Amino acid sequence: MSADLYEKMNVYLANQEVAYIKLHNLHWYVKGRSFFTLHTKLEGLYNQTAVIIDEVAERLLALGQFPVASLNKALTMTTIKEREDVPVSSEDTMRSLMSDVEYWIRDTKEIAQLADEAGDGATADQFNGYLSEYQKLLWMLQSYLG
Repeated sequence: MSADLYEKMNVYLANQEVAYIKLHNLHWYVKGRSFFTLHTKLEGLYNQTAVIIDEVAERLLALGQFPVASLNKALTMTTIKEREDVPVSSEDTMRSLMSDVEYWIRDTKEIAQLADEAGDGATADQFNGYLSEYQKLLWMLQSYLG
């Protein structure tokens, strides 16, 4: 197996852990005409993120690796930005979501490719599943913005 793959999966996990909090932040602080729609959508997204966190951590454990499991360590590894505890407009929430989803698409593709190169079809399949969901979400966000 590949040390690069495991390292990248742990960074992905750390990013998901930070994203989980960031999605809660947006959920709590979103303001504007789309509040009800976005409040509900953000709740669904952070619940989906919780599932991804668990699945990635369990995959790492199944591969004999040690997943990042503390917020302190995750914050030293993360490549995504947290956001301040301040109100955010519906429009800025959408822009933030789209930017983050574009990032997830790139990162997820990279891990699927590393897994393929390492001959780890199960991990590649797992991340290709995430990729499909992120691509669908990006299309939905773009459609929402018109």
